[in-house]
Parts: sequence; C-alpha cells; structure tokens
Amino acid sequence: MQPVGEKLKKNFPVGSRVHVSALCAGWRNDFTGVVCSEPEPVQTMQGQDHFYWVQFDSDQHDLSQDGPYYKGQILGPCLTLVQTAQSVG
Repeated sequence: MQPVGEKLKKNFPVGSRVHVSALCAGWRNDFTGVVCSEPEPVQTMQGQDHFYWVQFDSDQHDLSQDGPYYKGQILGPCLTLVQTAQSVG
C-alpha cells in the first residue's frame, strides 16, 4: 500500500516511447523520444524521483535557446508514455 500523500511514480523501461512536456522540463516545445537508460534516482523538493536519459526524435532547444540537443536527462513526472498502434491491443 502506498503511504498517504505519496504520488504514484511512473516507471519507463529502456526502449519506451515517451512524450516530453516542455512546460515541465524547460524545453522550447513538447516532443517525443525514446528512453535510452535505466532510471537514476534523484532527491527533489517533492521527494525521491528519477531522471531518465531520453533520445529525442528530433533535435531540441531549451528555454535558454541553447542546443540543439539530441538527448537529455528528463525528470520522470515530465514524461508520458506514448501509446503505439502495437500496444493498443
């Protein structure tokens, strides 16, 4: 059972197709990519979470106009699993 107030943490296995939220992650645009590493634990202001390395489908710029980047370390809450035609059963 999950402790009261504990958010349900998402898990993204290597190879998962994900949507990255620009609003959450500090990128200029929302985009998609593929998780390319095991999760790395990190302590945040909201408690324990995980960073994931994500290989982007296309190069991206951050809000500081730095880039282009072809992959980046993204915090788990900024990711959403992309449903593919094969996974829709």
